[in-house]
Amino acid sequence: MNNVSNFIGIIAGIIAFLNIIPYAISIFQGKTKPSRSAYAIWLIIDIVTAASYIASGATTTVWAFLAFALTTVIIFILSFKYGMGGLHKVDLVCMGLALISIITWVATKDPALALYASLAAKLIGYVPIFKKVYLHPGTENTLAWSMTAFASVLNLVALTSLKPEIAIAPICFAIVDLVIGLRLNFSKVRI
Repeated sequence: MNNVSNFIGIIAGIIAFLNIIPYAISIFQGKTKPSRSAYAIWLIIDIVTAASYIASGATTTVWAFLAFALTTVIIFILSFKYGMGGLHKVDLVCMGLALISIITWVATKDPALALYASLAAKLIGYVPIFKKVYLHPGTENTLAWSMTAFASVLNLVALTSLKPEIAIAPICFAIVDLVIGLRLNFSKVRI
């Protein structure tokens, strides 16, 4: 089972990385306008999450988190010129939580505690994206978010441990990425 899980985890990581292609193309075409605030928040948090996730002992599901961290860096850079939005109260709260997660990890040397703090901050960082895909679904790339959702679900399938510090991140991201992917795919449906 571990070989199958490793393979699925690697495929999830590849798909998670490849989502940058349609996203970047759409950005350069002027169709997608990444949320500056969400990607600023995620930049810090994705790096902390990936590092603390590895330190917590994740193996089969680590590839997607590394890919998401790398693509977040790229999108964050592109958001300066092509993005929309800025820093609002919720964004500042998320930045503060991200900073607290880094301080917590350094101070306690407990990667699980840092992971939980960064997950909370990242989930709060999804608020600008949820708002954006509801109010302005045309400013996000449906294919890229569908790939992200698929990679997150595959990453969930690749789990070999249900230890909370290993399982909670794939579960959380599969849910929120699916919600975003479904919302974009069915953006004509009013909720």
